[in-house]
Amino acid sequence: MILRTYASNQPLSLGLLPVITLLVLFMAALRGRLEALDADFPVDRLFAGWYSSPFALAALSGVLILLGAHLANVVFNRHEFFNVPVYVPAFMYSLMATTLALIQLSVPVLLANLFLLLGLNRQLKIFHQPRVLAEYFEAGLYYGIAALCFPPYLSLAVAIWIGTMVFRAFHWREYLLPLIAFAVPFVYWVSWLYFYDKLTAMVLFHKWVSFDVQSFFSSWSKSERVFGITTLIALLFALPRYLFLNERSSNRSKTIRILFFLVALAASGSYFLAYALTWKWMIMALLLPVAFTLGYWFANYRVSLVGPFLFYAILITSLWCVVSALI
Repeated sequence: MILRTYASNQPLSLGLLPVITLLVLFMAALRGRLEALDADFPVDRLFAGWYSSPFALAALSGVLILLGAHLANVVFNRHEFFNVPVYVPAFMYSLMATTLALIQLSVPVLLANLFLLLGLNRQLKIFHQPRVLAEYFEAGLYYGIAALCFPPYLSLAVAIWIGTMVFRAFHWREYLLPLIAFAVPFVYWVSWLYFYDKLTAMVLFHKWVSFDVQSFFSSWSKSERVFGITTLIALLFALPRYLFLNERSSNRSKTIRILFFLVALAASGSYFLAYALTWKWMIMALLLPVAFTLGYWFANYRVSLVGPFLFYAILITSLWCVVSALI
C-alpha cells in the first residue's frame, strides 16, 4: 500500500514526509539521542553553535533532509529515470537519512548533498547538446561547493572528467572549465580566511588517533545491524536492475543512468576517502547513492518479485531503529 502510493503520480503523499521526519528527529532530540559527528570540517565549525542545542540540531538536520529528498525527486523525475513521475526517491532519501541520523548524523553530508544534486541536475543536461560549457561550469561549481561542505566529495571532480571522456568528443575546454569551476569555491573560502586572518583553519582533514581500537560497526545495536544488512541485501538486488539496461531503453535513458552511476561511484568513493584521511567511517556519505538506487528499483516494483518484500523489510527495520533509539 505504501509503496504503491509513492510509486504513483500522487504528490499529496509527500505531505507525510515532513511530519514523520521532523517528529522522529525532535523526539530523538528530546530523548538525548541526536548527536552530530564533528569532524572539524568547515561546515562543522560554521554550525558548532547548533550542535550544542539538540532541538536546533533537529531543526537544522530536518530541513536539510527534506530539501535533499525534494531535490532528489526533482532530479529523478525531470530527467525521466522512470517513465512517469514517482515519489519513491524522496521517500527513500528521507527514510534512509532519518534512520542514519540516529546512528551517525553528519550535517556536512546533508548540506553537501543539496549542492551535489544541483550539480547533477546540470551535468545530466549535457546529452547530445552542441554547446555545454555553461552546464559544465555550473556542474563543476556546485560540485566544488559540495566538496567544500564535505571535503571527501573531492572525488566528484573525477566523475565530471570520466563522464566527459565516455560521452563527449575531446574538447579541451570541457575538461578545463569544470576543474576551474570546481576550484572557485575553495579560492573564495581561502580568500575569506586570509582576509579575517584565519588561515590556520584552512586544513580540511584532521586524523583522529585513539588507543581505543573498537570498530565503529561493532558499537551498532542489533536493530541498526539488521537495518544495515537489510539495506545491503536490497542494494545487491537493485544494482543488476539498474546496471543491466533494458534493450528498449532510449539512448537518453541509458546515458542519464550511466552518468548518475559514475557520480554515485564517486560519492561512494568519498566514504573510503573520508576514512583514509580522517580515520573515521562516515556512513552518511553513502546516503545519496543508496537512496537513489533503491528508489529507482522500488519504483519498478511491478517487475520485481522480491522488491516489495525488501521495501517493507527496510521500512520495518527502520522503524525498529527508531523505536530502539526513543525508548
